[in-house]
Amino acid sequence: MYGTYPPAAFYGEDRFDHWVAEGALHREEVLEPFERPIGDFQGVRTVYYTPRGEEWRVPAHELIRKASEKSGGCNEHFERLYGMLLGYADWQNDWWIKTCLERGAFGGATYCCVVTAAGLAWSESSGLRALPPIETSLPVRTYPGPSDADLQEFMRGSPDGVAVLRFSVDRHAVQHIIDRYDACQVPGHRIPELNKNLKGAVVVVAQHDRCP
Repeated sequence: MYGTYPPAAFYGEDRFDHWVAEGALHREEVLEPFERPIGDFQGVRTVYYTPRGEEWRVPAHELIRKASEKSGGCNEHFERLYGMLLGYADWQNDWWIKTCLERGAFGGATYCCVVTAAGLAWSESSGLRALPPIETSLPVRTYPGPSDADLQEFMRGSPDGVAVLRFSVDRHAVQHIIDRYDACQVPGHRIPELNKNLKGAVVVVAQHDRCP
């Protein structure tokens, strides 16, 4: 549990006291004062609970958190470490990260774009780590999880389009390129700038029936 302090305790925190006193749980409190108070708040207070014998999970969690902060914030890789630390299975972590990426989590915004056959081949040759800068322009729209029919219709709007790629980018870094709410055309010379701000891999979410 974490939040600003004061108050000095979280609602319901006292319900754990019995289990700590009985030795079933280990409790650890971390206080991080602000450099200067913000209104009445003095800092951030975090309370960790682990089963006895698993106290090592607290410093491990703190290590991951501090590393992510030094690296620009949480991303899919740090999120996987958190999941492994909390005991989730690989398939559960895979599902969670995929869901977060589709929703534009990890400080990004998620969009989709239509690419030509040459553009799809280029992205695939990069290991789906980049959008194809060889395209004259990219038709782009937000990706709130549209249906297959919506994606096919989006693709049909481009005569040479053969596939739709989903990608996530730092929304603040590209707000001058992509309108957050409306569909737009990203000119080819802007695609390398999008690639510099990608978060995670590019994913093929729809493909033309005739595309091999």
